[in-house]
Amino acid sequence: MGKDRTVPGQVSRVRRGRGSVPAGLFIPLPEDWRSCILPVIGLATPVGLLVVNFSAWVISQLGAFRFGVAVSAFISALILNSLTAINVLRFVRNRWPDLVVSRPENSNWVLLAAVVVILITAFLSSYFSYLGMSNPRHLPNGIAVITGFLGVIIPLGISLGMNRRRRAA
Repeated sequence: MGKDRTVPGQVSRVRRGRGSVPAGLFIPLPEDWRSCILPVIGLATPVGLLVVNFSAWVISQLGAFRFGVAVSAFISALILNSLTAINVLRFVRNRWPDLVVSRPENSNWVLLAAVVVILITAFLSSYFSYLGMSNPRHLPNGIAVITGFLGVIIPLGISLGMNRRRRAA
């Protein structure tokens, strides 16, 4: 195959191979992103209508969804807080190896304390989510919104903050 000759300012039309994608997720997008604008604008209203109708249906069935959302909040809090605890523990052990928490003889106690804290925070997150959805007329509820916000911001903030310090050191 020869080289693709383009005029300056013209978009290159390079043929893509039929082989597998080397890494990551392949999303076929047009070479000129501007051709996506009209379809996105055209899809906004139908997608918005579907979201609004689905939301109204969820509100009408809130009693059934309430328990499922609380269970999901519990599982989500377990996962996010566990990953955060692992990152915090690694960070502390690498940064301060002589600290009481970092000593190998205390690892069982540290693990037990971390599990207790993670279970308590997951239970509280689940409970406040369940409590916040008790009345569909009071949605969006401040308790549920704050619980969800803190459930995302605290673990991600701690992890991002530690990664910044790790890169800076």
